[in-house]
Amino acid sequence: MKGKNWREYEPAPRPKRRRRRRKKSGLRLIFAFALLFLLGAVGYQGYQLYERIQKPYLIALDAGHGGSDSGALGIVDEVVLTENTTAFLHDILEEDGRFRILLTRKTGEGATIAERNALLVKKEPDLMLSIHGNADETGEGYGFECYPSPPGRENYGESYAFALLLAEEMELAGSRLRGEDGVRYGYYVPQADGSEQKWLTESSDLTVYTYGTFGVLENLHCPAVLVEQCFVTNQNDVDAFGTEAGCKQAAFAYYRAICRQLLLEPLVENT
Repeated sequence: MKGKNWREYEPAPRPKRRRRRRKKSGLRLIFAFALLFLLGAVGYQGYQLYERIQKPYLIALDAGHGGSDSGALGIVDEVVLTENTTAFLHDILEEDGRFRILLTRKTGEGATIAERNALLVKKEPDLMLSIHGNADETGEGYGFECYPSPPGRENYGESYAFALLLAEEMELAGSRLRGEDGVRYGYYVPQADGSEQKWLTESSDLTVYTYGTFGVLENLHCPAVLVEQCFVTNQNDVDAFGTEAGCKQAAFAYYRAICRQLLLEPLVENT
């Protein structure tokens, strides 16, 4: 019906909504980015959780010395031995597939003992192995020895058990054990002039001393052992455990000890 007031019966024109649509589009874009970020964060956390379920053990490997610090010099430099052995052991653990691996430093790079220890304390590994080489001026010293966290530390018992396994596996690999059973304790005793003197005792000495031990072992809660793989100043020792083949041999011995400490069956064989 169209009369004088016919417009009263026509529907009112719809208002323009361009600005509102633009606002909604902007909000949707922000929401999409927020959702993607949230999914990414959850996905990363989920992956970490999945990895920890699949690989529950975090193994810390500490290659002694590094960077400008070459360690003891000999037929082979200590840092070469520590880096080669650590690299072999890293690859073996990766091939096994049941371990996450923490390196206190990368090959060729340096890090102070304090920096490496701080990393270990922060990451809280399930087991820590520090790899070193021995030396003497005569060139006659030879054999394997290792140093767990000493008596009186909360992780002493587990560390000592791990040290015995390391010594046993190295003996099976052909190394001579130094001391009573290849296991000793290391301390740094303060001197009157303000310096510190390294002091070693045998595994039968269960006295609880208040002296500090090797810095990389301090303040850890997990089994922690420092090994002296062989004498870099002894030709026979180097031939057995200081060459690339020898470092690989030692790495497999350490791998078997790690598996035994964690009550696991080794899955990788030395070929």
